[in-house]
Amino acid sequence: MRAAIYIRVSTDDQVKYGYSIAEQREACCSRAKEMGAKEVLIFSDEGVSGVILERPGLNELREAARESRFQILVVRDPDRLSRKLAHQLLITEELERHNIKLEFLDFDWKDNPEGRLFYSIRGAIAEYEREKIRDRMRRGKDQKAKQGGIPINFDVFGYQYNPETGIVSYREQEKKTVINIFNWFTCEDMGVNGVAKRLNEMGIPTRRGGEMWHRQVVKQILTNTVYIGVWSYKGMSIQVPAILDENLFKRAQKKLKESRRLYAGKIKHGYLLSGLVICNDCGNTMTGVNAKWWGKRERRYTCNKSCQGYKNKGCRPIKMIPADPLEEVVWEQVREWLRNPDWLLREALDYLQGKGNSGEEIKLLDKNLMNIIKGQNSIINLLANGLVELDDNISKKLNELKSRKERLEKRKEEIIGRQKLKEGSLHKIEELREIATIILDNLNKVEFLEKVFLVRTLISQVVVSGRSKRDEKGSGSIDVILHAKLPKGIYL
Repeated sequence: MRAAIYIRVSTDDQVKYGYSIAEQREACCSRAKEMGAKEVLIFSDEGVSGVILERPGLNELREAARESRFQILVVRDPDRLSRKLAHQLLITEELERHNIKLEFLDFDWKDNPEGRLFYSIRGAIAEYEREKIRDRMRRGKDQKAKQGGIPINFDVFGYQYNPETGIVSYREQEKKTVINIFNWFTCEDMGVNGVAKRLNEMGIPTRRGGEMWHRQVVKQILTNTVYIGVWSYKGMSIQVPAILDENLFKRAQKKLKESRRLYAGKIKHGYLLSGLVICNDCGNTMTGVNAKWWGKRERRYTCNKSCQGYKNKGCRPIKMIPADPLEEVVWEQVREWLRNPDWLLREALDYLQGKGNSGEEIKLLDKNLMNIIKGQNSIINLLANGLVELDDNISKKLNELKSRKERLEKRKEEIIGRQKLKEGSLHKIEELREIATIILDNLNKVEFLEKVFLVRTLISQVVVSGRSKRDEKGSGSIDVILHAKLPKGIYL
């Protein structure tokens, strides 16, 4: 006879219960041999929570059970299999289906109606206790934070944290890197992307030992108050050792603020479609650039990504679409819509209202969902009381009820989402109608920012394919598709 044992331990289990992988292995193997096993297969998960069903060791165990590679499974207690009652029942049912005997060391498992009921009750109690522990830990963390302590693992670049002593100290090499990042950014003519590029060129490792610094990570460091000694946790400020002088941090924030203001107010080379254009050939967003082209500077849109950290660098050769003709095509379509605001309003309302009575449909969905839940609870109660066996038919019925429930819940979410969209959009649509009526006679004179507002109100995406004649290796064929914030896209 061949037996298997399953052993699992998490960090909390080791502290609270004294469980260890070695102790479980020895005890379970000993019981398996007492039961006559000539060979013992060992499946284990170390440092994995019992709440999770998808565990490497448990997955291997279930696969071995399906292949009938053992006839007995020995476990310390039901909590080692799972800390969720539903998962315990699922695993037990699988083992029984493959004629595998389940043996617990610290639990008297009886394969009869009374034993099943007790097994279910014990699992429910264990799950309840776990939720209580989680709630106590959460409240304990909050209380510790209020007292100025570190409530969770403090994993911040530049620092190290000792959970046993509660002391936060520096990682000297990372501390030097933080200081360099702030000095480069504030004292040199260098932006966030330039700092990331220098870090990559110098081969400075990230916190995880990686070789690639992303501009967003650098920006997060530049804006994190932890480096001036203030770490934020759920709205609370916890004091930690400072790495930077406060004046250096303020200079960095000032430069970041000025950069945002300059970018937001830079209308000289403003790009009407910024953030809306997608390259259909490579999938990247296309950003506006004032590029030098054949000796002359021109406004163009490109899918090329030169920022540090981008995996998709864009089309090769680099694609540059002239901005003026693209923006003219899009703006002309917007003008057509605005010339007929009544049609625009009617189309939008038809889409938002949809067909049928949403309120009645939601009531019917709620009624059906309640019936499904009652059906699920009835089956579970029958199983818990040992009145029925969890065979293939019962499992199939439970799966059918689950699938129906998920479909109905999804449909309900769609209806509620459309209602919210309607409620939030009616005012905006009416506002757009008023604006369109007011500026109808002056569409050619609207300011750039007004154009931006109108374009973003009506259009969700502009998809561009191909290249222009003046683009390198361009065929002169550019296809543009506008995806409007209406029932359908407008094809140009």
